[in-house]
Amino acid sequence: MRWVLRIALPLLGAAAALQAFPYHATVQGIPFEVQGSLFSRPVLSADTTLGSWEFPDFVGLPFGVHISPEDVDVLQITRAAEGNLPAFVERLQADFAAQVPRIATWLLAEFLIGLAVGLAVAAAINMSVRYLRGRPRRPSELRYRARQLGAAGLALAAVTVYGVVSYNPDWVRESRLTGSLAAAQLFPDQLSQYYTQRSKALDVLGSIVGIQAELQSQVEDDQTPQPALQIMYISDMHLAANYPLVAQYAATYDVDLIINTGDEGAFGPAFELTPGYLDALRAVTAETPMLWVAGNHDSPETEQVMRSIPGVTVLGSKTATSDGFDVSAGLVDAFGLTIAGLPDPRVYGGPGEYGADAPSVVEPLQRRAVQEALEVADPTAVAATTDDPATTATAPPADGSPVADGSQPPPEASSTATRTDEAIDTTPIDVFALHEPVAAEEVREVLENDVRLTVSGHTHQQSSSDELQDGDGAITLVEGSTGAGGLDNIVRGQDRPPISFSIGFVSEACQFTRIMRFQITPQDTAVLTDPATAADVQAPEAFGDDVTASTVFFRPQQIDPDRTCDVDLGISDERPWPTTD
Repeated sequence: MRWVLRIALPLLGAAAALQAFPYHATVQGIPFEVQGSLFSRPVLSADTTLGSWEFPDFVGLPFGVHISPEDVDVLQITRAAEGNLPAFVERLQADFAAQVPRIATWLLAEFLIGLAVGLAVAAAINMSVRYLRGRPRRPSELRYRARQLGAAGLALAAVTVYGVVSYNPDWVRESRLTGSLAAAQLFPDQLSQYYTQRSKALDVLGSIVGIQAELQSQVEDDQTPQPALQIMYISDMHLAANYPLVAQYAATYDVDLIINTGDEGAFGPAFELTPGYLDALRAVTAETPMLWVAGNHDSPETEQVMRSIPGVTVLGSKTATSDGFDVSAGLVDAFGLTIAGLPDPRVYGGPGEYGADAPSVVEPLQRRAVQEALEVADPTAVAATTDDPATTATAPPADGSPVADGSQPPPEASSTATRTDEAIDTTPIDVFALHEPVAAEEVREVLENDVRLTVSGHTHQQSSSDELQDGDGAITLVEGSTGAGGLDNIVRGQDRPPISFSIGFVSEACQFTRIMRFQITPQDTAVLTDPATAADVQAPEAFGDDVTASTVFFRPQQIDPDRTCDVDLGISDERPWPTTD
């Protein structure tokens, strides 16, 4: 208990000091409060009544710094920001940067004072306990306490070193917006109209959105070149009436291409796709071309319906067999990018393993489907038959567990399978679209360094930002459900996930420069799409955390320096994955 007090009380003292004594600054006439936090909120953030702007990868320590305006004179902001917003933002940045050393000194001092007070209280409690127990005072009490203080100093030094080492100089490359600040990212024109139609106070709040937007644009200018293409990633529509939303998002960001990783339906049959649903889809693809791969809720008949939609290019194919489904991969050249796709081999309610949900059955099926579609040999088969490297081994079941129809599962495909030199074109794939993340993982294993970005869906949950790009530069994107789960969520009895989608930016040199990822609480999307509702009912604060917008800047990848991406290059016809024929 004494050791718990020795550790806990100094930390509590430091946290309390940071909370109790914020730094107060005035920047360009705007008063700000700068507050530190320990453990409770370890990010760098700017908070306003319109939402929050966070930078989560500042440092590895559980320490945060939060900036928020206080007692704002809105008329003063209006006078300062009117006319030349970029110049006002530059002055704001310069004034705040000049105060950063004082702010840092203040936060460090109150942290150390809180730590020292906590240590003193812990020492006092320990000595009081010894006194109450009737123990004699140690002859070397001061030396003992000095050693404890020295140990605390060494621990503090170690933590400080860790903080310095873990400091991320590229912290500005990832940020997250919430509330109306995020909503303004979705529909900047509509939100601007909203603010200008309301009172002067709300017009000033609109200028705060403008300040954030100007700061964000400066970050983008510093981090990335001008984009040549915008790609929208959607998935798992599940018959939801969200294509009008997709159309608005695409128009807002001048999207050049939509990549849809499947699950258009709920149970699989083509008659699920009603005329109204297909009309909404046609309205999207009339303006923006779409690449589509079938998911596990899409039957071969659904795939044929999608092929009939003008503007939709189906990648790969799914065909019924006597005992399940066969899938093949396809390729297109789109605006200078080589994009491949492979459907999910399952169909909801299908026979045996082709309708299974258990990971022990699904994962081997997905891996085997990827290897067969890309004509990859099982390494054990290569070792057994060196004269025929394309032969596939028939190993016994991996775990012996039965599949849905009572039969034994197929042999588990090795995740370390290698491709045959003859089977696969060596042209690097810029984007490989699949439905299942485990299939995307297998594609990376199979094609090694020949895939720059994989995109999948299925899980109804976006992958976290720190999982997007690995140390080698490869990008792995898992998109959430743009249809917010649809009937699939009702069947599973789960809460509806947020409506999720992403907008990726590609430079003229074909580099993936950054991605913006959006999540919207489903029941509140009318606020964003109905101008009457937005203008007459909702206040800016009402968006709360219903909208989240995250921006992640990618590190450059190693690609041919002579490559060019441009919308004028167009989209080719789909062609099958290269074979040994």
